[in-house]
Amino acid sequence: MTMRDLHNNVAPVQALPAQTINQGTGALNTGAVDLGGFAGAQVVVHYGEIVEMGASPVGGAQIAIRLEHADDNGSGAPGAFADATVADVTGVASVAAGVVATATSDLVPTSFGYVGDKRYVRVTLTPTGLTSGGPVGVIVNKGHPRHAPAA
Repeated sequence: MTMRDLHNNVAPVQALPAQTINQGTGALNTGAVDLGGFAGAQVVVHYGEIVEMGASPVGGAQIAIRLEHADDNGSGAPGAFADATVADVTGVASVAAGVVATATSDLVPTSFGYVGDKRYVRVTLTPTGLTSGGPVGVIVNKGHPRHAPAA
């Protein structure tokens, strides 16, 4: 493996299959993503066409992206989730109550890194002002495997 080889050093997880988000669906979350055997992750939230977040957003249409993490509870399952802090995340300017980013435009993915020391992460997407809404999904790229290749 060469130093430029990402394929053998990243394991993507479809944490939230693309689905419609709007005020009717309410918040969507990925459930627990197990990072066991990996020392970090990159979270990518991708959007389809969301009318209220298009070129001319209607009002305050947005999606708040919250990251939580948890230790193993001793039986290979997540314990209590807590909000990630700015020390646990890369690629963002601040973290407030676990909210690492707020998306206000569609068709442009939001990504950030997780460098915390917990085994499990969970992403929650909370819509505001999305009457019609549109598709959204989450990919978690587990990285820095303890043993490569990261198959």
